Amino acid sequence: MRKLIAILSLGFITSCVIADSAEYTLYRTGIDIPMQKHDESLRIHVATFDATPLKSVEDNAKYNLANCEFALELFTLSQPHYRDYRSNTVSPGSIKVKYWCEKGRFKK
Repeated sequence: MRKLIAILSLGFITSCVIADSAEYTLYRTGIDIPMQKHDESLRIHVATFDATPLKSVEDNAKYNLANCEFALELFTLSQPHYRDYRSNTVSPGSIKVKYWCEKGRFKK
């Protein structure tokens, strides 16, 4: 009986932690190198924002989202990936990688 209570308690605690997540993850699209084309179906992990400097989960979520969106803007403006990519079939600067933030930790 004690084991059953322990298992149920652990499940309840885990579900509360997952539901009240404060993490955000930054993703990007990418380039299919063999085809030398931008592949919008790619979902590549860039960074996970999981800081907890504040007291409430809501405030930490807002903090992490703000940092994720700030990074998204910087990456979008500078296009550091493939900015100087050289190819015989793709003109320089024609590939624009897209970035976006999602709530939660990295998921494939």
